[in-house]
Amino acid sequence: MRMGEFRLLELGYMGWKQSQLVYHALAEMGAGGVVLQRSAHTYFCLGMFSPLEDLDLGFVRRRGVPLFRRAIGGGTVLLDREQLFYHVVVPRDSELAPVRTSTLYRRFLKPVIQTYGELGVKATYRPASDIVAEGRKVSGNGAGVVGDCLVLSGSMLLDFNFELMAGALNLPAHLRQRALELMRERLGTLRMMVEEVDVHELQEVLAGRFEDLFGGLEAGGLSLELLREMRRIEPRYTSHEWLRQGRKSNGLLKIAEGCYLVHLRLGGVELSAELHEGVVRRVRVQGEEGRMRELEDALEGCRAERQKILNILAERLGCADDVVRAAQALSGG
Repeated sequence: MRMGEFRLLELGYMGWKQSQLVYHALAEMGAGGVVLQRSAHTYFCLGMFSPLEDLDLGFVRRRGVPLFRRAIGGGTVLLDREQLFYHVVVPRDSELAPVRTSTLYRRFLKPVIQTYGELGVKATYRPASDIVAEGRKVSGNGAGVVGDCLVLSGSMLLDFNFELMAGALNLPAHLRQRALELMRERLGTLRMMVEEVDVHELQEVLAGRFEDLFGGLEAGGLSLELLREMRRIEPRYTSHEWLRQGRKSNGLLKIAEGCYLVHLRLGGVELSAELHEGVVRRVRVQGEEGRMRELEDALEGCRAERQKILNILAERLGCADDVVRAAQALSGG
């Protein structure tokens, strides 16, 4: 595929399902392009392997918030009208298709970073998949293979509903509150950093930077062919079976790169902690007979090194499968 065959689809507001189906359909068709759009609705979007059990499904149902599982990586995210979505679809036989996932992120997040710069926000890429500015995550992204295409999907946060995201987490009340505090500390929005945001101008700048990267993009829209493909794949991507798949929860909640909240049950022991830049902090271990302060002290301030943590846990809790899982979580997954 030649660069000139890539399309730019600026689609405005779309329904929650359509906002995800559109780029999946484009990839299933093997058609390269960049999709810029917004969601008319609030919904949770799970990554390909995200555990459904990480969400409090009762809370989600009571709030009437729908769920969608995408076919690419990244974690569970809350999406709504206060975000500008960008989806990049590149056929694997294209000269622009990188071999490494790290190159995919670096290459195709460049227009987003440039757009922040034009707003006066100094943003940088932080591996594996974040864009950060002023010490805060301002954009989270996911990538993967759909059909014969590489896909990168992410959003620029205009604003964010911290309370809804924290409230939906399947955590004890005190940890949901802590997750809320961490989100407020580590996530950033354009309305925090820029005095005034014109979304139409923002999209225009972003589209221009993507055109620069691709050497030109052919303007397009929702063609009949694309709409038919969206309709064809919809039953698969909205099925109960598709939504229920995913890995077993590892007890690790990513707030931003370098910042994680851990919550695990190990038999009769409940363990919670935080990881900050590779160091274990705020450890609390509750056993059947009360706080296990010796274990807390041994873990507090420990480097997030799997073998070291496994040794500490195994010495005090034995060598069970749950202990191995806990060591994995406390070392950042």
